[in-house]
Amino acid sequence: MTQPKKPVPANPDRIVDPRSLPKVEAVWRGDLPHIYKEGCTYFVTFNLSDAVPQRMMRRKQIEDIDDPVTLAEHFDLDPSVGSRILERNDVASIVEKALLHFQRQRYALSAWCVMPNHVHAVVTPLAEFDLSGILHSWKSYSAHEINKCLKRSGHVWQQESFDHLVRHEPSFEQFVAYTENNPVVAGLCDLPEFWPFSSARFRK
Repeated sequence: MTQPKKPVPANPDRIVDPRSLPKVEAVWRGDLPHIYKEGCTYFVTFNLSDAVPQRMMRRKQIEDIDDPVTLAEHFDLDPSVGSRILERNDVASIVEKALLHFQRQRYALSAWCVMPNHVHAVVTPLAEFDLSGILHSWKSYSAHEINKCLKRSGHVWQQESFDHLVRHEPSFEQFVAYTENNPVVAGLCDLPEFWPFSSARFRK
C-alpha cells in the first residue's frame, strides 16, 4: 500500500493575507458565507449527512468572529452525533486517501483529521485549482467509495461545507493545532499523534 504523503510544513512566506487582495463578495449557498481568493489558505470542515451541529449561528454572528479557534468551535461536532461511520478504519482510510490523492499537485494540504463524523483540513489550492472544486472532488470520490464499501446508496456528506480564510501565520498555526488536537479534545485519544487518520502522526 502506498504511504500517505506527508503534510506540507508551515511556511510563513506561503501564507497570503487575504486582506491584502482585492475585496470579493461572499457567496451564500445556504447558511454559511464562502469567500474565495487565489493563493490563499483555508481551514475547512465538512460533516456526514446525519451529523448536524447542535450550535447553529446566524450570518451576522459568523461575520463578527475574528478568533480562529472560537470560529472553528462553532462548527465542530460532538463526535457521538449521527452514524459515526468515519470511526471505521476502512471508511476513514477512504476519506484520507481522497484528501491526499492530489497532495502537492492541486493543493498543499498542511493538516487534516478524519473524526468519527466530520473532517477538518488546512489547505492551500495551487495554480488554477479552486477550493470549491477541491472540496467537490474530495466529497464526491469518498462518497462513492464509502457507499460501495458499506454496500449502500444515498448521501454521505452534508451539501454545504464550512471554510474560512487563514489571515496570517499565527492563525495558520492555530488552525493546524486545532485540527490535529481535535481527537484529544474530544477524548478519543491521549496525544494527537495517536489518532490514526490525522497529519499529527507525521510530527512525532
